[in-house]
Parts: sequence; structure tokens; C-alpha cells
Amino acid sequence: MFELAQAVKLASVNPRAEIHGEDRVPAFDLKIEAFCPNDLLIPFHPELRTTLYKKAEDPDLVEQLDGEALTALRFPKMGAIKWDVELTGYKVEVDYGLGGDSNIMLGEVKIDGFKISPQNGGSVGLSFRIICHPESEDVGRLCEFIQRDIDIKVIPPEPTTLGELFGEQKAA
Repeated sequence: MFELAQAVKLASVNPRAEIHGEDRVPAFDLKIEAFCPNDLLIPFHPELRTTLYKKAEDPDLVEQLDGEALTALRFPKMGAIKWDVELTGYKVEVDYGLGGDSNIMLGEVKIDGFKISPQNGGSVGLSFRIICHPESEDVGRLCEFIQRDIDIKVIPPEPTTLGELFGEQKAA
């Protein structure tokens, strides 16, 4: 399952309305941009990382220490790719700087719009959209972070099957 706990850039906050039955409910799209180690690609598909990366032909000292490091781009002229998946039931915690109760908790979010940008050296640029319904008092706090780096935790839903409980993952 997709998980993330690191500093990211909150690129934009887009307010809009969703129709739930006959009611209009405020909704917000949070555009997230991050640079992550390429092993973050494994939950998307077990072979995605090995498809995009290979061992360096002339490894530097750090890469020599980890003989299995996949740090060179297999297709250096390939640009970003879209990954068409929609993740539901996730929670997102945004660190507001004081920790604990001051953090913004977003429950039952939907995550989609993944864009994967392989980078030489073993990192990957990742952007995605979080669709959420924050509390009124959190909207302004989220808007304060537009175009700034923030610390977030993307928390997957609890496992619902024994397979999920013991690590059998569905590709994201």
C-alpha cells in the first residue's frame, strides 16, 4: 500500500463543491509534489522500479556499498508518466509546526492524479492530488502553506483481508 511520511511541497489548494445526493459539500484538492527514493514505486507495481531504473555502469562509492542499488535511468529520454490509480480510505496528517493536536488531520481522503518523474541517481519526482473535506478552521491553515514545504504523513486504510494484513499488496 502507498505510504508517505516526509517533507513535500503543497503546490496548490483548489476549493470546489461536490454533490452528495442533493447536498453540495465543500471539497478541496491539494496538489502535492515530492522527491522520494525510487523504492516508493514498489507499491504501485512490483516491477515498476526495475523497469525505470538499473544499476549504474560506473557506480560511485555510495552505490558500491549497496550492490543492489538501482540508480541509473533505464530510459533517460523518457519524461514523466501518469499512473492511473485512485486510492480511497486514506488519512493525511499535515504537521502544523507544533505537533500533536495542532496538526491538521484529514480523514477519508481520496488520492489520485499520480505523475511519476524518474530522476537519475535513484530518486523519483512524484506529484499527486489529495481530495479532502477539511474542517472549516483548517482551510485557512492549509492555504497558508501554498507553495511551501510541509511535513505530511499519508496513512493507508486498515487491512481488510488476511492477505493485506500479512503484506500481500495490491498494486496501486
